[in-house]
Amino acid sequence: MLGGVLGLVTLGVIFALPFSNIAEGPGGPADTLFGIFHLFVVTFSNIQAVGLTQLSELAYVYFIVLALIALAGMLGVYPLWSGVLGIVGMALVTLSPYLIFSQYSFSSTIYGVGYWAVWAASILAIIAAYWSRREKMHRKSLGWSPTSTSGKTPLPGN
Repeated sequence: MLGGVLGLVTLGVIFALPFSNIAEGPGGPADTLFGIFHLFVVTFSNIQAVGLTQLSELAYVYFIVLALIALAGMLGVYPLWSGVLGIVGMALVTLSPYLIFSQYSFSSTIYGVGYWAVWAASILAIIAAYWSRREKMHRKSLGWSPTSTSGKTPLPGN
């Protein structure tokens, strides 16, 4: 249940919360993740025509990141998968400016609330998967099953 909620949060963040101002530059307005994706899609042919290879590499990264994070949101009912895909996508977002534009210095101020919300949802999804697994193992060790009609918890060993 918690995984599904976190998946919906992740999908909502893609479209609603300011994610980064990397497309506008430091000090510029922050765009949603979908807004950054849309900006790169609309201007991609111009970026390639001018020969800005670093910017086209960043566009490819954001294409992949949107796909990973959207998939993470859709797979929210499977919190382990959702968390792993979200963390991989966010790791790409976090590391790509440093790797692609190594001559510039970046800081965490280029990221908005949406960036931190997706990180939090991804980490919470991993925790939810672990917690759910522990809860299932605990129920199994007590001999409880969801189809039990007796209403009594059996004693261990019975």
